[in-house]
Amino acid sequence: MTFINLTGNSKRIPFRIQGILYGPLRYVELPRFQTLMGYVSDLVDVYVARKTGASRPEFGLDAYTVLESNIKALWLEYMNDAVDTDKLLFWEDTSTETRHFRDAFTALVVAYFSVARILLSLITPRLPDGFPTLSDDYTSILLASQYLQTHTVGCAYMRMATPLLLVALHSPEPNQRNQATAYFEGWTQRSMSGVSTLALETIRRNHVYERDRTREQWQKSALINT
Repeated sequence: MTFINLTGNSKRIPFRIQGILYGPLRYVELPRFQTLMGYVSDLVDVYVARKTGASRPEFGLDAYTVLESNIKALWLEYMNDAVDTDKLLFWEDTSTETRHFRDAFTALVVAYFSVARILLSLITPRLPDGFPTLSDDYTSILLASQYLQTHTVGCAYMRMATPLLLVALHSPEPNQRNQATAYFEGWTQRSMSGVSTLALETIRRNHVYERDRTREQWQKSALINT
């Protein structure tokens, strides 16, 4: 549902993930990843609402600050657990310029923490100590995807669609956007063809929108200068 919201062609699909987690799934205490996905779901809802012109009055500055603090605390808790067990979440192989993760699920979790930070950067008012929009988070998602490609696990595809779509839409680096788009192009020939087609259509619409907006800004600037 989070991915569909991002590809909704300016149509917002409001839903409460808590109703799923505490209803049919009957969680009493949420696992850490489900807690993170709850935050991501809320952030995507605000992101889409902004693009569609809808309002989320409950998301004022205080709400952003609380959500940011919660995500930071969850990340710290996640890292501390790794320290306690003497197991690194990930490490770099400088000889091959690749990143290795503790396991496939760790790669997925790290990618979604990057998703949360990117979304906060995109939708929040500029907080004094807020998450910056850095290419590091976009890079982290691409490295997680690269790692997952070497494993035969379902999360290498469907669950990575949302992180990769954000890279393709918002990374400040053209090569990162192209790399993320290339994943979807490759997946259209595999079992992920439907999801990949939705992603590619969203990427194309976004590029058309950005090009039209740039042209409009240039025309306004030209009129002012004349």
